[in-house]
Amino acid sequence: VPADPHQVSPPAADAGPPADTGPPADTGPPEFAFVELETVRVAYIRSIVAAEDVPEFMADALGMVADALRRAGVHAAGPPFARYFAMTDDGLDVAAGLPVAEPFVGAGVVHPGELPAGPAAVATFLGPFEGLEAAWIALRRRIVELGRTPGDDPWEVYFIGPGCEVVEAEWRTELVWPLVSDSAGR
Repeated sequence: VPADPHQVSPPAADAGPPADTGPPADTGPPEFAFVELETVRVAYIRSIVAAEDVPEFMADALGMVADALRRAGVHAAGPPFARYFAMTDDGLDVAAGLPVAEPFVGAGVVHPGELPAGPAAVATFLGPFEGLEAAWIALRRRIVELGRTPGDDPWEVYFIGPGCEVVEAEWRTELVWPLVSDSAGR
């Protein structure tokens, strides 16, 4: 469970292509694919959080989600995620949660929901969270270069991170960027 997620969100889908400042070669996603996602049931907490408060929010939210699931007798079905909705004047609109193995009705501030099905670009980033912003920029650039359109509300899945017995260089985060379906249905 990441206790110190990165403090910058992926660039907004409508922000236009990132400036081609030529990020260092090792900041791009090492693995990349277009995939068709299936719906994933989740339990989550969503809030608007100042960028400097994201690490604390993530740690607190994931702990509260795990506690709510335990109390409800519902099992987590995978690693934690963070989904990014928008940057507002008040901060980053972000959700943090866990996939669930069975239906969850919610409890207090912990809500049931879904990560959506549909076309997406998926990349695996290896390394500390400080490199995620450059990886998101490289992923968006690659999506656009290949003629696809980034959609809304991308998310990260934290497979290996803080709390694991590995060095930061081995942390593994999956970047998932939903795509706008084109007229050919892709």
